[in-house]
Amino acid sequence: MKRTCYYSLMGEMIAHKAVLVYPEFKDRNTFWSFYRTMQRYVPRGEFGLPKRSHPPLGLMGLYNHLKPYYEELVLIDRNVDPRPLEDHIADADHVYMGGMIVQKESMLKDAKIVKDLKKVLIVGGVIVSEDSPFMELADHLVENESEMVINDLLEGLRDGSAEKYYKGTHTSPEHFFQPDFSSINLDNYVSMTLQISRGCPEDCEFCDITARFGRKPRYTPWEKTEASFRQLYELDWRKPIFIVDDNFIGNPHRAIEVLKNIYQLEEGLGYHFPKYTELSMRLSNESGVMKELRDWFRKTNFTTQFIGVETNNISSLKEAGKSANLLGERTLQEKLEFISKETGGGVMMGMIHGFDNDTAESAESLAEFINSTHSPVVMVGLLNALPYTSLWDRLKREGRLREDSVGTNSDINFIPYNMSVKEAEIQFVKIVGAVYNSKAYFSRALRELELVDPVVVSDTRSNWESAYAVMKNLTHKNALTFWKYLPKAHSIAKRRFGLYTSKYWYLIGEYFTQCSMYTHFKGLTDFFKKQQKKRSYESWQLYSWKELQESPIESIDVVEQYVDEPEAALTEKVRMKLRNGYEFLGTRREALAHFIEPYLNEGLKELKSLRMPSFENFQDVEVKAYFKAHIKMPQILGNVDFAKLEENLRNNLRNKIAYLNRMRHLLKNIRTMKTVYDQQ
Repeated sequence: MKRTCYYSLMGEMIAHKAVLVYPEFKDRNTFWSFYRTMQRYVPRGEFGLPKRSHPPLGLMGLYNHLKPYYEELVLIDRNVDPRPLEDHIADADHVYMGGMIVQKESMLKDAKIVKDLKKVLIVGGVIVSEDSPFMELADHLVENESEMVINDLLEGLRDGSAEKYYKGTHTSPEHFFQPDFSSINLDNYVSMTLQISRGCPEDCEFCDITARFGRKPRYTPWEKTEASFRQLYELDWRKPIFIVDDNFIGNPHRAIEVLKNIYQLEEGLGYHFPKYTELSMRLSNESGVMKELRDWFRKTNFTTQFIGVETNNISSLKEAGKSANLLGERTLQEKLEFISKETGGGVMMGMIHGFDNDTAESAESLAEFINSTHSPVVMVGLLNALPYTSLWDRLKREGRLREDSVGTNSDINFIPYNMSVKEAEIQFVKIVGAVYNSKAYFSRALRELELVDPVVVSDTRSNWESAYAVMKNLTHKNALTFWKYLPKAHSIAKRRFGLYTSKYWYLIGEYFTQCSMYTHFKGLTDFFKKQQKKRSYESWQLYSWKELQESPIESIDVVEQYVDEPEAALTEKVRMKLRNGYEFLGTRREALAHFIEPYLNEGLKELKSLRMPSFENFQDVEVKAYFKAHIKMPQILGNVDFAKLEENLRNNLRNKIAYLNRMRHLLKNIRTMKTVYDQQ
């Protein structure tokens, strides 16, 4: 694995042709695909397939960087181009492939095609890790940010010394890849994407952004951002731009600078692109800098903000470290309304069910909360533990992590505390059904029309595209529902802005946009209901963590013995069966970890008075928790002396910093809230 500094450009060709491949999203039943919307209401792309929401931004940046090193470069998005991959790569020297976890199945299939043709395969993206299946397929892999190691790889490809694995480090902003928008056919997409900053200062337990990109936002030099906006304008793009920053207002002062620059640039161009982005609830704060930010969001035509509200369960927000949502005196609903009134834009919400403090009652409350807001489009998902997150580390150490994440929002890959996986999925389906029934959805949509008030009204569709969408909405699936609420939308638009004014037509356009998206979410809801009914569950998915901790042990049987290892008894595999029917297969230590959590929290409470507990303090608490669990469940260790387990716990810690961060996070939760144990 190679980590080096950024080399200067080599300035010479390394091969004739490279093909960049973006694998297909096989699962169309996801929030961000908007597949049913694209399929029904948007004219088809160049190859007759439904358009996609967003282009492959990462590969577009890599394409731009690779231009000096190949005579021919081709970027293939398999989501919009159905032609056989074999045809694209037949004369290629190198094939670069990048993607996300949710693309894993398609990516593996494409990777096998590449290797069957004996092409050199380079794989990158967040899907890459040292234990991924691509280690066996790819010739070279790049983990995380690639800018700081890409030229090492290219030089190695040129002279035959390229290593198998490169681990990217945090990139200096001046080296950020700049996308080349001419590398794709813009007409295959309904939004363009652009990244201005990386990183987020928040510390949410479930989010992998800080682990991958850091807590200090890094901003692209303005010259590069300006060049991207200008290129899009020169390519006649007049549709929305999604600023895909992890948290656009992570550094509010820098964000204001960027917004001022964008305003001046677009004033000069004579066109203000409609834009939307992701940011935190801190935008609702009363501080002067946040007030200035809200004003600039309005001036620069940000029509929508995506905000991670996550939950209305205050205990769960504290548990997740979502401190930004707890600031100020306003309720969450009031904060969202305030943001829309001040910025003139709508809001989309990300919501999660399945935190340790969540219950069946909080699921019902979550749906009621969503339906009290003015956010029509809500990404509702089950909590999922992603690699590199504090949540992943905690659940793995507790013995609750059971599967890798598949990258969707409808699965749960660990044992929840207060509910089983089956119960969580049933509750999830009920939440989605309550949120996306027509009455609830259009009530939120009409509330949004009462609030949005753009300063600039930009033409984002051709007359043909607008007519096509309206005709499809009013004559095809769900048309009766759309006709039902149209008079109310007309009444709101007329009352607020006058009949047939530019803002009147803007609100009517927004209404039909919400109609188009409703079809996708209604179909998604129906899919989730059918999927859950026919779902079969493994034994671990039928119990809550609370139930497992309270259930007596039925039997402990040795499955595999490792007699040649010095700590054989600790590392041998056992099958633990609880009286409620649950079975676990793993080491004795992993089995005992099922029962330490109450004692761990008990010990952490004793550290509350210490300002900064030491590494040794935390280890003592953890060892004591294992010992108390051992006293209660002595059959797990059997004849193994607990001293051997203590030695293993104290000496076999791989990452001391990650351990300290995890334990400090647990202690922080205990200091700021009653835990689930206190509430029993």
